[in-house]
Amino acid sequence: MKQQQFLNLASAEEAEERFWQAVQPGPLGEELIPLADARERILSRNVIAKHNVPYFDRSNFDGFAVRAEDTFGAQETAPVSLKLNQEVLACGVVPKKSVTQGTATTIATGGVMPRGADAVVMIENTFPIEADKSGEAGIKILKAVAPSGGVSLAGSDIGAGEVVLRIGDLLGYRETGTLAALGEAKVWVWRRPKVGIISTGDELVAPGGQMELGKVFDSNATVLGHAVEELGCEPVHFGIVPDEESR
Repeated sequence: MKQQQFLNLASAEEAEERFWQAVQPGPLGEELIPLADARERILSRNVIAKHNVPYFDRSNFDGFAVRAEDTFGAQETAPVSLKLNQEVLACGVVPKKSVTQGTATTIATGGVMPRGADAVVMIENTFPIEADKSGEAGIKILKAVAPSGGVSLAGSDIGAGEVVLRIGDLLGYRETGTLAALGEAKVWVWRRPKVGIISTGDELVAPGGQMELGKVFDSNATVLGHAVEELGCEPVHFGIVPDEESR
């Protein structure tokens, strides 16, 4: 008689109807979480860029910041000579000197473009000129460069005020990387539904337990728990329940 209850099976339609009657689906509200915990979560608000990316005009190469018009006509057989400003713009250095007609400033990849410069000549397309008696060094430019050549302009990737990510977007590594580039340390996401998981059967033994004749290890709880996580929910394990209707 004990086993008779298991012979009366509910149809898939009936089981689904019972499920939806029990859970009352709907949004669970939002929460603000650290960006480090945001992978595989779903945005609950649009993300709008607070500033430009890049934040400033920056060099794409190691080379020299120049006025593009000063390089026009330059070629290996007829190089253009420019004097070097006494400044080296490594990454993170704020320029103090402007680039004026006939001059250039040494700059590293990612360096801030100095005032007056509108292009960067790659170091491979130059030749050094030794310092003269006055101590002024220079370069010979072997190839002309167009305005904005070798430069990533401020906002060329993302403009301030632009909607970068939208409500409902699933956050993967690309999205979290974008949020980091925007300087966002936290993000608004929907709370994850919690899904209770039980395993039923007198024959079940939890993994790591003692195996006995007639018993099997409970693998369903692990499978279902990880499947629930992949669907964006939070599994709550209630353990093994014996074959007793009262339980």
